[in-house]
Amino acid sequence: MKIFQVFFLGFATISALSGCSSLTDSIGATTQTFTNTTESSSRISSGNAGQASLKMQQAIEFAKINWMQLSSNMANGEGEHLSTMADLLGVDAAQKPAFYSMTKSKFSQLFPSTEVTAEQLVNSLKVEIGRLNKA
Repeated sequence: MKIFQVFFLGFATISALSGCSSLTDSIGATTQTFTNTTESSSRISSGNAGQASLKMQQAIEFAKINWMQLSSNMANGEGEHLSTMADLLGVDAAQKPAFYSMTKSKFSQLFPSTEVTAEQLVNSLKVEIGRLNKA
């Protein structure tokens, strides 16, 4: 979404510099329409399923960006990155100590190889959170 807007804004700037104001106006209107449509779609899909999907994607992106710190926190069963991951995954405050302890005790299961992806890690964490919720 942002790439699309950046592309059009860059193109609009180049067009404006070359004196093509009608093209710039058209691109600006197209960008605004795209933005409005995207915002409307976000509001429509912001139900429970949409929110859960968004949180999962945020958790995956967070894991990708903070992989080393997060894995270190998980091995220790504590830390700021692990706390943020718990928040992104919707772990209740009362269950956070159990979640932290689980990441430490099940570290080798959560990271069975060096080839584990952020998506696999987040999915494994969701499974373990489900088990914590049932206990």
